[in-house]
Amino acid sequence: MERATRLRRYLRKDYTQIVEFPVEIVGRDGLVRRYSFDDSVRLYQRRIHSAPMRYDDGDLVDAEVRHCRQRIEQLRRSYLEHFGWGPLRDGQLGGLFAGPLAAEIAAFLRRAFAAEREGPTSLKLTLVESGVGDTLYVACRESGRSWMLYVWRIDGEGPPGAREAWREAVSRLASAPVGDMVERLLLASDSPDVAMLLAGAGEWTGPVSSGGNAVASGGDALDPLHAGVRALYDGHPTHALRLLEAGLDAQPARLVLSQATALVALLEGAFERAEFAARFGRLHRPIDPLLAYLLGVSLARQGRHDEAAGVVAEALASAPRHALLSLLNGVLALRAGRLFAAWRACGAAIASDRELRYPARSARAVRSLLARAGASVATGLVSFGFGATWMTMGHPATGVLLIVAGALAAGSSGLVLAQQARALTSGEKRRGLPRLVSLELLPRDREIEQHN
Repeated sequence: MERATRLRRYLRKDYTQIVEFPVEIVGRDGLVRRYSFDDSVRLYQRRIHSAPMRYDDGDLVDAEVRHCRQRIEQLRRSYLEHFGWGPLRDGQLGGLFAGPLAAEIAAFLRRAFAAEREGPTSLKLTLVESGVGDTLYVACRESGRSWMLYVWRIDGEGPPGAREAWREAVSRLASAPVGDMVERLLLASDSPDVAMLLAGAGEWTGPVSSGGNAVASGGDALDPLHAGVRALYDGHPTHALRLLEAGLDAQPARLVLSQATALVALLEGAFERAEFAARFGRLHRPIDPLLAYLLGVSLARQGRHDEAAGVVAEALASAPRHALLSLLNGVLALRAGRLFAAWRACGAAIASDRELRYPARSARAVRSLLARAGASVATGLVSFGFGATWMTMGHPATGVLLIVAGALAAGSSGLVLAQQARALTSGEKRRGLPRLVSLELLPRDREIEQHN
């Protein structure tokens, strides 16, 4: 029911309206917050990056990503309607940014020239070259000064080599000395979609930092848990894992760091690093159920199913009604071919999670696999029985056909269930299968709640 409700909610969205800025967006906590153009676009870009980690259902992931992309395009169209000028607003710029992406250029130039008396609307933009990236000549009608604007589309939809060209240009222009005839980097900005550099010669009185979407260079100075969570939701899970591991080295007894490190490592497919973080945390908190669950999943991902089952059994002895442990117990039983035990364990997970959070939803998905397989086997047995009856009644051809059909139905359902069980424990992504790790499992103690 929750899945159907979410999908219907996506279908009711209207993306044709022109929105006002700052735009009001309802958060997960139900509160309405106001966002600037840059912040609102980055918010939806973070949601795109984290969608596969927040949802287990492939249709929901696709719907969330599609919704966020349409919202970003709506925000860009709206920004151009309100704040665009000249060729930016009229779509006459050409190159890669003749459409809504021109809003990113408009916003960048407004930040760059906000302090100028004449403002950005006095700028004349001319497309000089369009290849791997776009090169634009920017001239101020009032002062007569000019600059070069370099723009690359780095979301994978632009020309190949754009990201490499952007990094090379940053390195080259950033190392140039200050001089009247020397082109140097003045301002840079990058987001998941677009990278832009403003370059010129002589004195520059505008801003020198972009406030783009890259992970802040000072992020390491933040609390490691908060910095890791921020990097994770900004779409940089590798950097998040590195920050969390460094924090765990510095604060080994801090439970949430070991939990978050193991979880992010699993999301990244770094199963051995997840195992290390979980075991390291259990040195200080040996009976923590979440660490036991994450350790069990990391062992299962490495094919060490007996060890995982042992960890789960030991943890269930001290926390027999823990939903996550019951879920993993059911998945491991399914992998071992103990179907009735898997059904009972998933039932225990559902009963223990009355709020129908991640463990209960995943356990229901596993039970659904078992139910479908059982229905197919039952159908096969019925067909087999009818076939035997027809043979005794003197219709061997029909009887053999029904027996073969029944055997194929039962056998194929068993084969499919075995493949699904292997995919569950190995972490292979298949539609309709829970992945056993999700951002919903991120430890929600007071520290993280304050951050979010």
